[in-house]
Amino acid sequence: MRSRAWIAFSIVAVLLALSLLALPAHLEGPVLVPISPGHALTRVDAVALLPLLSGVAVMYGGIWTRRERLLQSAGNRPGIGALTVFGAGAGLGLLLASSFSSFFRWWAIGAALLAVTTTTALAIAARR
Repeated sequence: MRSRAWIAFSIVAVLLALSLLALPAHLEGPVLVPISPGHALTRVDAVALLPLLSGVAVMYGGIWTRRERLLQSAGNRPGIGALTVFGAGAGLGLLLASSFSSFFRWWAIGAALLAVTTTTALAIAARR
């Protein structure tokens, strides 16, 4: 994708997926795969995976191809760089742990941490 079109595509695809995932439970359809108490994969969730995975793949692919900018930024501010990487790991860990265990409400903190760190990386990678 040219210039910044990858950013727009990835953001729109992820927002579309999140809007599908946020539908009320009575609109989601039958449970396809139970995961844990309070968590299951429904028909709407399965449909939401396509824009989510494609948007995230394009986003992280764009960030990966511009990783020199991230390395330069982290080299200029090593403390902030380390904190960002830690925040991304902690966010992903909390998100996964809340899906497969009794950390039911911790997904919001994990999602927020992961969103902030990904947005920071996206902003740095998008610089010219």
